[in-house]
Amino acid sequence: MKNKHIYWKKAVELLINGNKVLQSEINFNNEQIPIKEVGIFNKYKIRVPENLIFYDDDNIDCSDIPEITQEDIETGKIQWMKIHEFPLNNEIRSWIVNKNIKLNELLPYLLNNFYKSIKLVKKDTAI
Repeated sequence: MKNKHIYWKKAVELLINGNKVLQSEINFNNEQIPIKEVGIFNKYKIRVPENLIFYDDDNIDCSDIPEITQEDIETGKIQWMKIHEFPLNNEIRSWIVNKNIKLNELLPYLLNNFYKSIKLVKKDTAI
């Protein structure tokens, strides 16, 4: 059986109209995919390669997003977290991406539990 390949624009149209499309069927043709269409693919768990995502910054509506101030950054209220900045092996990095783990949500829990564990160990252990 021959694999069928669907041009990405046609795949978007099919998805919008309720048709099932598999990621392996989509041909992105190494083209830049606008973020709006990437959002449609994401909705159906279809991953667009990061290097093909086109962000048209001039046309992104950010009116509902509060402005980030320099004070937010200086006080630590806002912190940028990029997965490539963490020294992780490829297996863990792939797991994070494939499971869609949001590091900004996970890290506070991990740090809180780590802190409590360290306090408990110091409290109950003669050092």
